[in-house]
Amino acid sequence: MSAPPHPTRHWPSDLRRLAAHMLLLVVLIVALDWYRAPDARAVSLARLVTTQGVQVDFQAQRQPTVLYVWAEWCPYCKHTSPAIEHLHRRGYRVVSLAMQSGTDAQVHAYMRTHGLSFPVVNDPDGKISRALGVGVTPTIAVISNGRMRLATSGWTSEYGLRLRLWLAR
Repeated sequence: MSAPPHPTRHWPSDLRRLAAHMLLLVVLIVALDWYRAPDARAVSLARLVTTQGVQVDFQAQRQPTVLYVWAEWCPYCKHTSPAIEHLHRRGYRVVSLAMQSGTDAQVHAYMRTHGLSFPVVNDPDGKISRALGVGVTPTIAVISNGRMRLATSGWTSEYGLRLRLWLAR
């Protein structure tokens, strides 16, 4: 008894189908990012104060700044926060907003435990994040020259973040 013949591959049609699926995926990701993006006007006008007492005024920022909205209870943030920390340690400007993650002491304890040192604005009751139009964590916005240039939500890599910062320049 002989083995059944191998089916012939139709590479051009397989590649077209793959390209169509990839394009659809990109369109869906862009649409979700647009839908879940923070309120660009509210972000650009926001004047926040970190737990260390440092004023954050996005209108005065000329260097692209990453606004990272995260939460202690967010499973995706556990994977995104190290990438944000690497950017911060490499000299990129980062400001984070800890959404509904407890008191200042609890937020700082969490950050120490996870080796995070980027500046943080605490939002224990979610009022700030609601005012900025943020409903999901992690949400990342790149602000440059007082304007929100790019926004995304969900996990992203350090390289994806660097690309977004480069595009914002």
